[in-house]
Amino acid sequence: MTAPARTGPLPSGGGPVPYPDLDNLAADIGDRIRAERLHRGWSQSQLGTRAGLPKKYVGLAETGHAALPVVRLAQLCHGLGMPMSDLLSDRWVMPERKTPRVLTPRQVQILAEARTGAPLSVIAVRVGMARESVSARMSEVYRVLGVAHLPYGRREAAIRVAVERGLLEPAAIDDAA
Repeated sequence: MTAPARTGPLPSGGGPVPYPDLDNLAADIGDRIRAERLHRGWSQSQLGTRAGLPKKYVGLAETGHAALPVVRLAQLCHGLGMPMSDLLSDRWVMPERKTPRVLTPRQVQILAEARTGAPLSVIAVRVGMARESVSARMSEVYRVLGVAHLPYGRREAAIRVAVERGLLEPAAIDDAA
């Protein structure tokens, strides 16, 4: 007669230890990688370059969608300049975000125009720039204000954060309504 298979070490109370939820584990590791990257003020491309990985893979790892082989995790940790043991430690703490830079006058002008809800092509005409340049400046604004990670609603979030920090005047309320 053979002994039953164990799924892990016996806890003090006896019985098998349940198998960990690997999806949650992958998501947690991805969140830690993203937090460390953002703490350093790097884009996914910058971390990918430092780690020798494509930007797409960094994004997949951060969202927990990529099966993360130990070698790739080691590359990402090397790119972050930290030991893998620190990233995986139970004592790991979320790093504080860097203090955001101040927006340039041109970025403030573009964000103020963006508050009107106009498309980028209209904003570009209003500020006398190419549409692609306005788009690039808006991406910079999103990164500086810490809303680039949002999948939707970046423009509104950026405007809200800029108003909260005193970078934009609050919108005038129409009393006639």
